[in-house]
Amino acid sequence: MQSRRDQVQAQTYVLGRLTGALIAAEPDGLENPNRRMVVGTVSGVLVAAVVFVGFVIFGFFFPGGATKWRQPGVLVVEKETGSRYVYDEGLLRPVLNYTSARLLFGAEPKVVSVSGKSLRDVAHGQPLGIAGAPDALPTTTAVDRQVWTVCALAMPDDAGTTFTATTVRIEQPSGGARRDRPLDRDQAILVTSGGQSFLVWQGRRLRLTEPWLARVLGYDRNALPVEAGWLESVPVGAEIAPPEVPGRGSPGPTVDGRRGVVGELFTARTPDGAERRYLLQQNGLAELSPMAYAIVAADPATAEVYDGRPVQPRELSPAALVALPVAPQPPWVAALPATPPSLAKTPEQGTWCVRHSMSGGAVEVTADTPAPSATTLSDGVGVTRTSASAEAVEVQPGVGGLVLAGRADQAAGSGFYLVTDAGIKYPVGSSAVANQLGFPPASARPVPRQLLEMLPTGPLLESAAGGG
Repeated sequence: MQSRRDQVQAQTYVLGRLTGALIAAEPDGLENPNRRMVVGTVSGVLVAAVVFVGFVIFGFFFPGGATKWRQPGVLVVEKETGSRYVYDEGLLRPVLNYTSARLLFGAEPKVVSVSGKSLRDVAHGQPLGIAGAPDALPTTTAVDRQVWTVCALAMPDDAGTTFTATTVRIEQPSGGARRDRPLDRDQAILVTSGGQSFLVWQGRRLRLTEPWLARVLGYDRNALPVEAGWLESVPVGAEIAPPEVPGRGSPGPTVDGRRGVVGELFTARTPDGAERRYLLQQNGLAELSPMAYAIVAADPATAEVYDGRPVQPRELSPAALVALPVAPQPPWVAALPATPPSLAKTPEQGTWCVRHSMSGGAVEVTADTPAPSATTLSDGVGVTRTSASAEAVEVQPGVGGLVLAGRADQAAGSGFYLVTDAGIKYPVGSSAVANQLGFPPASARPVPRQLLEMLPTGPLLESAAGGG
């Protein structure tokens, strides 16, 4: 009878034949088919261990062996801290910002990350670069697709005094729904700045030259106080002013059997019952719009024509209307609204803004809800402001670019500015500097000067400053 030992040996023998048949196709082979795999695995592990120990020993006795960062044209970034350096004549010289690095190398630098241990024994030199230059350059630089929006804020402070502020928002719309609503063409807003009143209508500001004009036109309440910067962002329109009438008060032609006076007002009715208004000039009757008529009728100079009597227009007979010469409509009449536009209400929790499309489209006055924040952050090194600077500038991340001071329909100035998403404009020293920063001068687009003046100004970007 077979012992258990004999049975185990028999089973091992059978399994060995099966393994040999499956792996080596030799069931009667004399060598264990797993032997080569086991020997190779063990040998590989031993060799890897020896190599690893060798590297450890080398690193222990010769730490910081990386030398690639010592090559010219390399921006060295320390892994642990993010500090940037340039290796110059045996010294590591700190680079203040990315813009300075581009100006140093004349193009986008090659960046090499190095551990602090590799830099530990290298002496440091003086910093290089322009203090306050941008550390990130804009990536969305199609200026002609941008929209610059200037908003006016008027808020009471704790003492009850109205606090005014101006904000600027720069963005590149993606085609979605707008956050603002354009002012209707038959509406206007009344604003005050520097003790003067202005009617903002159809994208233009119309100055009211006399205090009594607001009362006559029904604009003597609910005026919005704005800063000069916001007002200057609205293109200039005609002035709302009493006109100069040559020869006013002198004798004019006879009208319906009565001697007329230059500067006198008349009305006439058309067959459909509509009323027309006229001003008698030296060259005949000039038709007035309802708004122009209201201005002339309230003008103190017109009251002198009537010798202190109430200013009442005379009604013209059809015969007189035919007999009298008709003068061309004065240009100042055509420049004003035909009728006094109604005043729009300031939106709740919102404000009025001026929207400038850099593609050259018309300037729009819009209601923006909610109103932007006027919180002013502390400025960085080298950033300066003027009285024209906005309290807050909000820029869509990555948006900016190379711009010129001017308008799309005018010859732009020769000075370049780099606008970044930090809401700061940086004067660019020359076309060569613009190229070094990656912005070809031909790509620069004009931006209205009054808008650029609202942005804080950073330090001048020039190669000499970048060179140390």
